[in-house]
Amino acid sequence: MRILVTGGSGFIGSLLCETFSSDFEVTGTYHRHLPGEGAVRWEKADLLDTACLERLVDRVTPDVVIHCAGMKKGALLGGGGDLCTRVNGTATESLGAFAGRANPGVFFIYLSSVSVYGAGKRSEPPGEDAPCQPCGVNGISKLHGEEKLRSLVEGGHLRHVMILRLAPCYDRQWTRNLERRAMMPGGLSYVRWGSGNQRMSALARGNVADWVGFVLSNRERFGGFGVYNLCDERPYSFNEIIGAFKASGRRPPFPDLRVPRKWLSRFRTMLDGPTAGKGELLRSHAGKICDDRIYDNGRMLATGFRPRHDLESVLL
Repeated sequence: MRILVTGGSGFIGSLLCETFSSDFEVTGTYHRHLPGEGAVRWEKADLLDTACLERLVDRVTPDVVIHCAGMKKGALLGGGGDLCTRVNGTATESLGAFAGRANPGVFFIYLSSVSVYGAGKRSEPPGEDAPCQPCGVNGISKLHGEEKLRSLVEGGHLRHVMILRLAPCYDRQWTRNLERRAMMPGGLSYVRWGSGNQRMSALARGNVADWVGFVLSNRERFGGFGVYNLCDERPYSFNEIIGAFKASGRRPPFPDLRVPRKWLSRFRTMLDGPTAGKGELLRSHAGKICDDRIYDNGRMLATGFRPRHDLESVLL
């Protein structure tokens, strides 16, 4: 099996390359710095260079494409949206079209994000069929990439596409997505926002590799166009995250800073008025600490796959 992993030097892509190169012929792409030696065949690639993408796909003729490469954001508070759209949307469409032409039976896996659901409060955790209302650059551009791939399937250019909407990822060495809910900026103290019982879905990096391995071993079950929320088996409260950090002994015994619930309520009320542009993004960040951010992973679990990594097994 020939596997092409774009963004093979990145956080998720590097683990996928390492995991599958012992059994399959893996080609990984990188943008700036050549990764270390190993069984992976490395190719430098610019997603916005259409001719480069076409030559790459024609050389590899992949049976599987795992599209990890992308751009998470433009400017911090707006701007950069056009570039993100070109990278996450237009380049994804080009890669899919070239892969389908080189190998009509190619299996295309696209790493999207739960940010496509947007920042609004919901009465139930959104499943894959819930309406998508992204407000940030990352969510908007990732959804654009999904729509481009759906169009390729509907047009007969691709037969097998799997969209993976990843919850915020972490592993033992990279915990930034958890720190944002449990620590003050700069990491000088832990912080409990209100009760600290707010919950979030998260995704251990190892569970991504396990899921992809599960899919590759059962490709006949995943034909056509499919969308899956990918999360650890259960969500975690902010208090659990703080407890796991403390128990791991990986950080000094920082003090706890408590932010009263009424302060959170006032902060949220200030941002819930009719705003646009920067206000939308600020509300999104506020919602991540004020509200639950849980996503329905029932479709993933219904396949029989069970994530074996969780907060405790990774940090402790």
